[in-house]
Amino acid sequence: MPKQDQPAPEAHLEAKVEQLGIAFEKLGMSPINARVMGFLLLAEPPYKDFYEIRDFLGASKSSISLALNHLMNQGIIDYLTFRGDRRRYFRINTDNWLQKLKQQTLETGSMRLLLEEVLEARTASEYPEFGEGLQEIVEFQEFIAQGIELMVRKWEERGV
Repeated sequence: MPKQDQPAPEAHLEAKVEQLGIAFEKLGMSPINARVMGFLLLAEPPYKDFYEIRDFLGASKSSISLALNHLMNQGIIDYLTFRGDRRRYFRINTDNWLQKLKQQTLETGSMRLLLEEVLEARTASEYPEFGEGLQEIVEFQEFIAQGIELMVRKWEERGV
């Protein structure tokens, strides 16, 4: 039995899932996708079946189903099965998630190239201060992209 001044383990888990959910929402995920991610990250064991996810989050079957399918389509989660058990157990696919993160960080260059085209198209603009602001964004993105490429190379060379 938990002490009076400490929240029950379930309440602590709910608070952590909510905290993670808010963080994932800020990164662009829908609220339900974000909570599914948070729950699967904290789950013990690190996989849960559909009903465990639904019961914990208190969401409708359709919401959970849509979230799981969306996250699977993105490659962030996958599922496993166990012999003699017809249920699917969903889990974070850490390998795919890492690859997706690497890909996203390396794609900052495509936005930079588009903004360079915008700058070129705006050379005759009567508002040079706007162009100067865009130029600073382009230079910042270039600086960040160079640093990211170096960090990714170092990460991959670490020999793990």
